[in-house]
Parts: sequence; structure tokens; C-alpha cells
Amino acid sequence: MSEATGTVPIPETRSALRRLAGRLPTVIWLTLMWVILWGDPSPGTVIAGAAVGSVCYAAAKLPHIPVRLGFHPVYALKLGGYILTELIVSSARVAVHALWRPRLMRGAIVAVPMRTDSDFLLAAVSAGLSLVSGSLVIELNRDQGMVYVHGAPIDSEAAVERLRRQVRRTEELIVRAFGTPADIAEFERSVPEGEPAQGGGSREEER
Repeated sequence: MSEATGTVPIPETRSALRRLAGRLPTVIWLTLMWVILWGDPSPGTVIAGAAVGSVCYAAAKLPHIPVRLGFHPVYALKLGGYILTELIVSSARVAVHALWRPRLMRGAIVAVPMRTDSDFLLAAVSAGLSLVSGSLVIELNRDQGMVYVHGAPIDSEAAVERLRRQVRRTEELIVRAFGTPADIAEFERSVPEGEPAQGGGSREEER
């Protein structure tokens, strides 16, 4: 105890542990994004992601950002099963069009309004969509709450609606799997905004 102030000094090791605990969630999140983008949950990929995330965090001197995430195992399993199913089905669909109907292989950029405003959950949605063959996030407009996804093959309005349903289902499962109670409540209160006028919601392009 200090005689001058009558207070007990906090050990430096305890302060260092608190700083580490405050930064750990961000490093874990960066590691998770690394594994998702690589699509390989092997120990080597996890270790490499943790190393890259730690180095980037230290080099950028990022401030402490509180990461508020939840974890709901049932929905996490549903999310994993859904992405795996979409990965298999979409890969087969793209392969069939590319091999047997290459001249009819068309793509489109489809705008889909988001119902969550959490930066971390939106990043997870973008990573999850880009992981599936035939869908790639082109732009995420945070201010408008809109995600622009390039999908292929898109050869009809039904295909456009199928892509929109895929985006919405991915967002719902990610929010319910990793969102906080506040995130989930906000998601349930939000009503999807009206789709853009016909002809403005997607831009088709030939491949």
C-alpha cells in the first residue's frame, strides 16, 4: 500500500492480462474470418489465421473494440449444414451450366436489403455468401443497409428470387447463431424493405 495515497497499486501483469482479454475477441473474430475465407477449418489454417490476425492487430495499432457476439449451438449447426448444402448444390448447378450450356451462362448483380446493422454480422454474411459457388458479394452499402451480390447462373426472375432467398436465409441463420439478444430482437422487428423496381434490382451480364 502506498503511504502517500493509501491505495494499493495494481500489478502490471494484471493490467497486461486485461488488455489481452480486451483484444482477444477481435483476434478470434479475425481468425474466424480467415478460416471461413479459406474454407479449411484444419488446425494449420486456424493457427495461421490467429498469427495473421495478431500481427495485423499489432501492426495497425487498432483501438479496443468491444465485440458483442452470442453463440447459439443449434443455429450454428443449422448454419453449417445450410452453407454445406448450398455449396454442393450451387457447385453442381454452376458446373452443369458451364459444361453443357456455356452460351446460356449468365450472371446478374442483385440488390438485397439487410435486416441487421451489426458490422460483425454483416461481415460474416458477406463471407458466408462469398464462400458458396455462384455467389459473390460485390458491395456492402452500410449506410443503405444493402448488399449487392453477383450470382450465376441467373437466367430468369425465378433465379433472381432464389438468390435473394439464399441471401436472406444466410443472414437469418448468422444472426440467430452469433447475434446477441439485442441483435436478434432488432432483426425480428425489422421488416425487409421493398425490393427495387423491376429492372433496377438486378443487372444481367453474359459470361
